[in-house]
Amino acid sequence: MSSKLKVQKSKFVSAWLLAAIVFSLPVVFYGASEQSSNTETAAPTGAKITSISAERNIQSDAGQFNLKLTRTPSDPRTGEEVQFAMLVAEKVEGGFGGGEPAPLENAQVSANITNASGGAIAQNIAARLEGGNAYRLAYAFQNAGDYKIAFNVTTGDNRSFSTDFPVSVTKAPMNWTFWIGLLFLSLLTLGALGFVFVKSKDATGRQRLGRAAPFALAAILFFALGSVALAYFAPPRQSRVITAAATTAETEPAAETKDSLTSTVTVPKESQILFGIKTQPVEVRRIASGLKVTGTVRARPDARAVVVPPVAGRIVLRQGLSIGSAVGRGEQIGTVEQILDVSGQTELESQRLEVEAQQREVESKRLEIRNTVLQLQGQQADQRASANQARTQLAQAQRELRRSENLVEVGAVPKRRVEEAQTAVRVAEQSVASAEQQVKLLDNQIKQTNAGQSIFRAPRVNQPTRSFPLVAPVTGLVNEIKATSGQQVETGTELLSISNLSTVLIEAQVFERDLPVVRESTRASFTSAALSGEVFNIGMADGDGRLISIGQTVNAESRAVPVIYEVKNPAQRLREGNFVEITIDTSGNTQVLAVPKSAVVREQGQTFVYVLTGGESFERRTVALGAEGADFYEVKTGLKESDRVVVEGVYQLRTTQPAA
Repeated sequence: MSSKLKVQKSKFVSAWLLAAIVFSLPVVFYGASEQSSNTETAAPTGAKITSISAERNIQSDAGQFNLKLTRTPSDPRTGEEVQFAMLVAEKVEGGFGGGEPAPLENAQVSANITNASGGAIAQNIAARLEGGNAYRLAYAFQNAGDYKIAFNVTTGDNRSFSTDFPVSVTKAPMNWTFWIGLLFLSLLTLGALGFVFVKSKDATGRQRLGRAAPFALAAILFFALGSVALAYFAPPRQSRVITAAATTAETEPAAETKDSLTSTVTVPKESQILFGIKTQPVEVRRIASGLKVTGTVRARPDARAVVVPPVAGRIVLRQGLSIGSAVGRGEQIGTVEQILDVSGQTELESQRLEVEAQQREVESKRLEIRNTVLQLQGQQADQRASANQARTQLAQAQRELRRSENLVEVGAVPKRRVEEAQTAVRVAEQSVASAEQQVKLLDNQIKQTNAGQSIFRAPRVNQPTRSFPLVAPVTGLVNEIKATSGQQVETGTELLSISNLSTVLIEAQVFERDLPVVRESTRASFTSAALSGEVFNIGMADGDGRLISIGQTVNAESRAVPVIYEVKNPAQRLREGNFVEITIDTSGNTQVLAVPKSAVVREQGQTFVYVLTGGESFERRTVALGAEGADFYEVKTGLKESDRVVVEGVYQLRTTQPAA
């Protein structure tokens, strides 16, 4: 029996090894064909590799430069080594200006790669000089997304400038050969493991794991080695091999297609009016030039607020309230009606019954008080009548006294008659005083009794609905409404937001290396697409705004510091979140010869303006520009003060043929 089992096992091992060899042969042959195709073509998957070119003309204090970048492939994928070839040439101004750009052969070129948000990906990638004037470097992007590659160029005489180019990277497509092969490899391994465990049972049917362990270990080892070989010869994602030969580019800069010497254009007066040609003299002025950064418009923290209900309930907004409505601080903009639930209403009903009983008791006490007051008022009326009777008796006694005194004087009656009359007067006076005193006492008792009646007030029954006002926390405009009248809301739910953008903050992002320059300048200018290209000044005589703070923390990813400006926004043309371009003025009070930006034309690597030389004559003149301001360029060569340049109708002059 044991010999038969050994024979079965040997047959099984032979079958399993034969299947492994049969399965491995396609993988080996596929890998060989892949390697051979890699040596013969640049794209083993059959995809065509194309290149893309971009060109930049740089004008800075370091000079005028022309950069032409060729990137291969034009559609980079993750994991591929992208080849960059940069042609760098310098244009030297002289005479009338012009001349073909001269290639830079002794420059130092390096590159920094960042993501779209400015986070650093790779720093100081050195480029090597090949082919006389082509600087080459390669980089493999590991993740898909939008990137920027910034080239830093330092000439042999230590002049430096930089520029950047966008790069979009996509994910490499799936390699289905790998996944199908991995599936077959997994099925084969699982089948082998199942067969081993089935055949490892002894004659009694008990499992002998000790016998199956070596074969199971061999199957797992086969799966691991097969997976590694499969990933090596057929990667999970398709990849292309980009060689330096695929990035072949011209090593000579493109020659100018048009003569850069000055030319004269004659335009009759009538045509000038028709074309709308306007000129402006070149003047010496101070231009706001310096550090260019980007920024974002923010609302002041104390100028924005949200309205939330103090209690849960049904909201009722003020009629006519909508987005853009103006509201004042403390103004009521709606109400919240709190409606009691079943348990609350049951409790309210019991309270109502109790209150009704209290009301009946209070009414009974009030009735008793009213009866007492009526009794006191009756007694007071009797006392008033007694007082009136006493006054009548007093008046009669006084008359009798005067009569007796007159009779005594003539001797008609004895003195005793006068004494009796005086006694009667005194008795009547006491009766009057006593009656008046009783009237006053009863009046006080009536007042006290009425005052006691006001103490007993009937309690009020609570209503099933209570209203709470909604008020605006700040003065401003409603810019968002998140609820409607009649909607049931919970406590703390944001109903609407209010913002006041009459004054806004502009947050500029300044790299830490530029902070010393920013600290020395409180002036700046900015523009935005929302302002139709209009330029606004900060901290200047004609500006309306100020620098309020420089951040104390450097962003760990972008290495930038927020610089905050406060500017007036009376027409509210700026909106929160608007993107702005800011120029921080670092030029001081230097006066330079300046030309309006609208007069400058860039074409085929040349920069020129049109100068009015006579009544109907215009000269196309090449210029060299320096610092860039908000509305003006500094002119280094090509113009002099008082030259009149064309600022409107430039396009019409460009399409007019020069004079022979």
